[in-house]
Amino acid sequence: MSCLGEPDPAVVRDRVLHVTDLHFWRISWSPRRLVGKRLLGMINLRLRRRRIFDLSGREQMAETLAREGAPTVIAGGDFSTTSMEEEFQQACSFLKTLESMGLKVYAIPGNHDVYTFTAARRRSFEQHLGAFMPGERLPARVLLPGGTPVVFVPGARPNVLSSRGDILPKDIAETARLVKEAPSGPVLVVGHYPALYRTEAYAQRPLHRLGHARLLRAALGETGRTILYIAGHVHRFSETRDPRFPNLTHVTTNALFYRGRGGYTVVECAETGFRVTAKGM
Repeated sequence: MSCLGEPDPAVVRDRVLHVTDLHFWRISWSPRRLVGKRLLGMINLRLRRRRIFDLSGREQMAETLAREGAPTVIAGGDFSTTSMEEEFQQACSFLKTLESMGLKVYAIPGNHDVYTFTAARRRSFEQHLGAFMPGERLPARVLLPGGTPVVFVPGARPNVLSSRGDILPKDIAETARLVKEAPSGPVLVVGHYPALYRTEAYAQRPLHRLGHARLLRAALGETGRTILYIAGHVHRFSETRDPRFPNLTHVTTNALFYRGRGGYTVVECAETGFRVTAKGM
């Protein structure tokens, strides 16, 4: 457990659960579905990834999240593995289970949710999970029940081989505007990709990074607001104060179903800052 701004538990306004990188998967060897990058992804799934992401405990995980007592779950992308319809259907079923337990769920796409150009063109993520998105498009801002503002940023895009993302300068400007004009107090910013390329917990290779991340960091830091930027993608928990902007702290969350080190992050929001706690299964 760690504290940002030393929030008093007695004045916590909101509690949020951050889950990410669920990677629901389905193996298929249908030739019509294995065109381009999906063929490579399916080979990787068959040889490695299906052993790493253990989905057998999804019902237990849903019950665990509900027992936390937080009213809101923010799901930070990579619901699928190769953007197949069956994977999105599994993800939708899981999120609906959380809703049936009384949780409000927000979801944004990750790079695996636009794994192919066809999936991106058909808007497969939006077709299956659009009801959980915080708005029709990103960036978007919502208020949690206690009044904490949350700004969701885009970044996922299809690639031929890499898992690189990108946030356009116009979206960075809009993100900064949404943060600056948010109600007073700390602001939670959510993306799929980390905005820091390297921390003590991970080091991103160039083809796995978010393009224009440095511009995003600068735009957030220069707002002067107390910001917690939380992301996934790297499958590891980390918490790092920005080396250039002391008002900006970066957190990444473990992949939810990762065998051996899966888990989620609890974020407590107060008028003075955030408390972040990593939870494992």
